[in-house]
Amino acid sequence: MNDALYLDYNASAPMRPEVLDVVTNILAAPHNASSVHSYGREGRRIIEQARSDIAAIINVPPAQLIFNSGATEANNTVLHHFAGEKIAVCAASHLSILDAAEHLVHIPVDENGLTDLTALEEILKTEAPALVSIMLVNNETGAIQPVTNISALAKRHGALVHCDAVQAIGRIPVDINALGVDFISLSAHKIGGPQGVGALALGLCGITPTMLRGGGQEKSARAGTENVAGIAGFGEAAKRADMDQYQSLQKMRDDLETQLSAISPEIIIHAKNAPRVAGTSMFSLPGISSETLLMALDLEGIALSNGSACSSGTVKASHVLLAMGASEDVASSALRLSMGWNTTPSDIEHFIESWSKIYERLKDRIKTHA
Repeated sequence: MNDALYLDYNASAPMRPEVLDVVTNILAAPHNASSVHSYGREGRRIIEQARSDIAAIINVPPAQLIFNSGATEANNTVLHHFAGEKIAVCAASHLSILDAAEHLVHIPVDENGLTDLTALEEILKTEAPALVSIMLVNNETGAIQPVTNISALAKRHGALVHCDAVQAIGRIPVDINALGVDFISLSAHKIGGPQGVGALALGLCGITPTMLRGGGQEKSARAGTENVAGIAGFGEAAKRADMDQYQSLQKMRDDLETQLSAISPEIIIHAKNAPRVAGTSMFSLPGISSETLLMALDLEGIALSNGSACSSGTVKASHVLLAMGASEDVASSALRLSMGWNTTPSDIEHFIESWSKIYERLKDRIKTHA
């Protein structure tokens, strides 16, 4: 069993013990929810209960929730539906949006990673996109986008709105009606559920984007045998998501950033002046590469990342920070620390102790670089 200190919840939260019990128990039975026998009927019951539990946390009718393999599939499904039309996407979006389609128009962001609403309005006027795609919470910086304002602006110009809410559920309120969006992408493993299962929620626009065909599952909206155990785990994780507990991480995050700045004055804390979710901090130590810092922390038994964990284990300059106007050097020296349901103050103390030792070893490189 890996006993490293885990501070990479935005990549994948550890599975909650209650979720593991649910998934393990259901895996033991041959539940194919399309079958008419007792195992099939039980599988269907499990799926529909989970559908109701997940739909409740985003205030959408259960019938408007389609299960799939995760947010990457959901994002691709929506953007592929609008293939051949112009799509406006936030420049700081996840790569599962930025690389999902052609004819993308990038909406610039400011130095805090927030969407430039003036630029968006100009894009809506001049480019007339059919769809605007926006992340509610950025996976790297934790910045919270003004999705309600973005949606209202898009609707005035006749565009539909897709919202990747993967990093938002369980952390801040997510209400499909209050946000005014037409499609919401969700994923289980960010909230302590299993990997490989997610959902696409549909608003009232009357469109059901479909990418996988060849079966009647999910009301013919997504072909393929449902992952009954994974879906059940997603439902259990949704029931146990505790926003109050997550909000309590803000003090730890703020104390962390205060101590980091005191130990290493050169540090840059990204999106510090933007509204952020409580458990995310992204910072750079210019002159020291992310790879060097990650290796040093790994030797200290600490697991975190330099940003998105969806690049096959590679360490690259953060495209999010580059979109925010950061230099290549700053974007190449970034780390993301993210906390969640099992993080404790002693974990942050451990990290700070290790960071102090690492900084003492490397600080001469910073001076040389400067």
